[in-house]
Amino acid sequence: MEKSFGEFLKEKRQEKNLTQKELARELFISESAVSKWEKNVAHPDITLLPKLSVILGVSEHELITASVDKEARQEKVQAKRWRNLSKSWNLFFYIAYGIALLTCFICNLAVNGTLSWFWIVFSSLALAFTFTNLHQYIKKYRLVFIPLSMYLALVLLLAVCAIYTGGNWFWIPSLSVMLGLVIIFVPIYISKYAIFKNVKKFNGFVSIAVDFIALNILLAVINIYTAINGYSSTLWFFSIAFPIVVYIYAVLNILMSVKFIKINKLLKTSIILMLIDLFTYGIAPLVKLQKERDGFNVFKANFSNWSVEISLERNINCIIFLTILFLSVVFLICGLILHLKRKNKK
Repeated sequence: MEKSFGEFLKEKRQEKNLTQKELARELFISESAVSKWEKNVAHPDITLLPKLSVILGVSEHELITASVDKEARQEKVQAKRWRNLSKSWNLFFYIAYGIALLTCFICNLAVNGTLSWFWIVFSSLALAFTFTNLHQYIKKYRLVFIPLSMYLALVLLLAVCAIYTGGNWFWIPSLSVMLGLVIIFVPIYISKYAIFKNVKKFNGFVSIAVDFIALNILLAVINIYTAINGYSSTLWFFSIAFPIVVYIYAVLNILMSVKFIKINKLLKTSIILMLIDLFTYGIAPLVKLQKERDGFNVFKANFSNWSVEISLERNINCIIFLTILFLSVVFLICGLILHLKRKNKK
């Protein structure tokens, strides 16, 4: 049964053990005014609602509707529980980090007489902090600053470990992680933030270009590292790695260019499948991007011979080649039928 405003006001006043006179004193009004409200003869001025709601422990919405908003109250309780849980979560990690740092600080000084491996622990906990607590303090541009903070903390840890071990491997893992972040986040940033609005249409091309640069830097560093440490006597980056990356980069750009052709999706799919077949089993073996490409020469497949490793590889690749080619023809036929139907309707 719905209650009137007066009934609701009287009920909440009595729950707070307030008399009409005490409530009137709190609001700086006459007792008769409160009496009129409860009899529904008059209603309080709108300017009194905020203070009245605080005194009675209800929301302004509940006062106006003369009913308890159970859903809103439940949400408020859950929000309070979540805040308490969040505070407990933060406090737990702060205490754990503090105990770990203090213990390692004392042990490192006591055992070694100086701070050495302590800095590894310190940088490790800094990295852990970016995962467990940092998000509480970053309100804007979280998608930018949180991954960046995690990466910088990881770089700090790698640098400390490299210094402690006396190794010169620091740049390889640092650039490897950077490449992974670039691949994941660059397309997201371009599509999300207004600063990239001029290149948003070409998101795929720009993202792959950035990936191409980052990958080549990583491969060049790996080549330098292997040459300096005697693992490789040749600069394979320019003779092998760079040509392969350039080839893949060109292929990806050509495949993405298909989306700008004004034809239906079935025809686009057919073209993409044909290009994949061409670049994988047609051009790649001819340009000899690797020393041995015989296994990709599907035109020398021999299904009567599956015993030799090269023959087995050729046969399997030939089956893949023919399957992709078949699918491309199917999509081509379906796409042409769809195109003709649309053309006839016009």
